[in-house]
Amino acid sequence: MTFQPIHIRNFKIICGILLFVILIYNFKVSNSLKYEANGDAFDYIHLATSLGKTGVYGHTSFNRGELLELFKTNKIEHLKVNEAKPTAFRPPVWPFLIAGIFILFGYNLTYILIFKFLLHLLGIFIFYKTLKLLKLKEVLIIFGCFLYAIHPAWQLYSRVFLSEPITFFFMSLWVYLLVRYIQQKEGFFIQSLVAGIMILSHPYYLFLPFSVWLVLFIYKQFSFKKLFISAIICISVVSVWFIRNYIVLDANQVVLTTSSGAVMAKGWNKDVPRLHSNTKGDLADETLVLKDYGFDEKKSRNEVARMNLYKDATLDFIKNNPDLILPIIGKKLMSAFNPFPETARPGFLETGRVIFQVLALFTLIFYVFFSKNKYLRSFAIALVFSTIAISVVTYSGFRFRMPQASLELLLMLAMLGEIFSALKTKLQKGGQL
Repeated sequence: MTFQPIHIRNFKIICGILLFVILIYNFKVSNSLKYEANGDAFDYIHLATSLGKTGVYGHTSFNRGELLELFKTNKIEHLKVNEAKPTAFRPPVWPFLIAGIFILFGYNLTYILIFKFLLHLLGIFIFYKTLKLLKLKEVLIIFGCFLYAIHPAWQLYSRVFLSEPITFFFMSLWVYLLVRYIQQKEGFFIQSLVAGIMILSHPYYLFLPFSVWLVLFIYKQFSFKKLFISAIICISVVSVWFIRNYIVLDANQVVLTTSSGAVMAKGWNKDVPRLHSNTKGDLADETLVLKDYGFDEKKSRNEVARMNLYKDATLDFIKNNPDLILPIIGKKLMSAFNPFPETARPGFLETGRVIFQVLALFTLIFYVFFSKNKYLRSFAIALVFSTIAISVVTYSGFRFRMPQASLELLLMLAMLGEIFSALKTKLQKGGQL
């Protein structure tokens, strides 16, 4: 029987105690803010309530104040909601998960928080399993799991009902399944399925799975057959939502989210070269592209028609402003890869996030240009390519980039493992001389 060295055991205990304290603190903060949900966070609660009460993925007649008050006074549980208007404005995974919690356990926002924190604990375990597959040193695995668990970006967005922490989990799960398949040839189909779920959690990562599979194929870590099947399975999962939107919204076109038009418009207008930033991209004014676009302002438009209006106006803007194309793309790409906030973001967690992002940038540079590990290099190259692609089409930002922190941290730890191993080998050779 072997025993761990005392310093490793003590390190585990210290990390465990710190993690317990930090998670309890974050849960307490989250619970105190649960009735202050607004913007996207409120939309997810609203959609889930509609799903649970009416079976329709849509919006009820309640406004923000009314619905949150119903939750606060516990009146929502037995309230009958007769009607909801179908929508596809938000990605579906998170609202469906919340609706499931409501149906199974009751309409209490605290239950959602409990679910999120339990899911994060599962994510820590999955991250641990991934690091074990990489055969890193135990102390690096423990340290890595601790960093994953307390990542500043996760803490910032776990305190509200946004979808980023859920995408963070699915990204961790997908990477684990893909690494396991590459190393052990197990779980091929499920990694493709999870990739589709990840896209339906946050369309910002639309290009990432396909980019990873393609680069793996180029580096001969994936056969063309596996590349093709992975893409088909992933597209099939996402297509379920396409079909739903085609039928329910009478769209007569492929629609992932109807917010895509507004998102495109935010990333393509005359103010982008001057005002776009990695901290306020989501606050941009999508109506700017409409100012020089001829359309009937008095005409009533449904959700799909508004999406198409923004898309058409954006394409018209690009067509009529060729001199702004390169400045806009350049601004968005510089912003997407800039680890520092382009407008002030004070706070301990914001500072911590910047430190992680600076290290992540160095890690990407290491893997793209220096590492000989082909499949981890594939992840890095694909992450760079997919970020470029989505930033050009729409825009990037600190919030949207939050879920990829799990992949960045994995690469960071693997890089440390490679560096330590190389140094050890060099020292051993030096000792022999």
